[in-house]
Amino acid sequence: MANIYELQNLHWQNQSVYNYPIKREIFETLKDNLVKNKLMLSLEGPRRVGKSTLMKQLINYLLEQDVNAKDILYFSFDKYDKNVLDMLGDYEKLREKSLLKGKVYFFLDEIQKINDWQSELKIIYDNYPNIKIVVSGSTLRVSKKESLAGRIFEFFIQPLSFTEYLKFSGNESFLNVAMNDLFVKEYNIYLFRQYPDLAIDSTLNVKSYVATMIQKIIYEDSEKYIPDVDKDTLHKILNIILGDAGEIIDYNRLASDLGVSRKIVSEYLDFLVRSNVVRKIYNYSNNARKIEIKSKKFYPFCTTLMKYVSDNPDMSKVVETDVAFQLEPNYFLNNQGKEEIDFVKYNDIKKPIEKIGIEVKYKNYVADKDVRHFYSAIVEKIKLTKRYLIVKENSKLDFDTKQIVPVEYYLLWKNKKLFL
Repeated sequence: MANIYELQNLHWQNQSVYNYPIKREIFETLKDNLVKNKLMLSLEGPRRVGKSTLMKQLINYLLEQDVNAKDILYFSFDKYDKNVLDMLGDYEKLREKSLLKGKVYFFLDEIQKINDWQSELKIIYDNYPNIKIVVSGSTLRVSKKESLAGRIFEFFIQPLSFTEYLKFSGNESFLNVAMNDLFVKEYNIYLFRQYPDLAIDSTLNVKSYVATMIQKIIYEDSEKYIPDVDKDTLHKILNIILGDAGEIIDYNRLASDLGVSRKIVSEYLDFLVRSNVVRKIYNYSNNARKIEIKSKKFYPFCTTLMKYVSDNPDMSKVVETDVAFQLEPNYFLNNQGKEEIDFVKYNDIKKPIEKIGIEVKYKNYVADKDVRHFYSAIVEKIKLTKRYLIVKENSKLDFDTKQIVPVEYYLLWKNKKLFL
């Protein structure tokens, strides 16, 4: 029994064993919430974004604050099938004193692997007020957490931002150079290396790396959440989205093409969205009820995933996917295929409410006719407050740039405040 725990808790023998010097931007926020409140912390997000590493860095921080190493338990359920409450009993014996005594920290990795994990954590939370619990998982969004309402603080861990990528790849100096062709080249590299491992090790093959991640989701994770899942059909749906980013998907037509029911298509798409490999964007309407029943657009969750189906993805699709990743827009606008705005970012926090229209034109020359949708009757009807056009570097612009503000795609990360 002791061996399982000792292998996963090397800090019990050595106060400084986790060598992860580069920290994500969210680390300071997590550190503050680790010590300032009682709530459980949940680290959610796609596979391979560094959730386990963040846990180890938080353990390092506790050790630096002179927390007793044996009062910190890390346990990954990825390879060990262990009941949480049984684990609690095992740890109490190894600690050699009651878990009601002193401050204790639990770091429970890939917790979603355990059936009914929410109920077991609720028991610990309610009966051991001195235990701080941090959980992580790549499919926690699939698991329901209603029973933990009011007890858990959720953090979503994204793939790397551009500034994080530069930090992880050792190229932070690019933040201080002119926005020249070399800078654009580095941003284009970033678009396909948005995971920490890929940023740190430039020799890793992106397609192979992404393939191992997707195989896990399709052939392992799906079994837990979709009864009698047809993995080949699930794989086909994902390939369709990765190969044609931003496609408007008609559930009935796709079901007919694949020879399955509409219900299966809906269930599989929902799983892919909740597993953070694709994102769903709704067709905007002033009528909230119509939004749900209208067709949706689907994108790869981030541009790196596009390498799974193509060594050289269409750059216009890549940029459009990057806009979806960077800005997380709520909607798009499509009037039966006649008029379209790629994205509508709806901000109801600000008063008056903002509706920001965003079009992507990755072209060498952009004329008035390319932005005419911004002035269509249907667009006027929804009353956009701002209009932006995401363009190619050095693109020639021949339209009113006061009414429609151009932003070069590789500078989007630097201009996010425009869309907030």
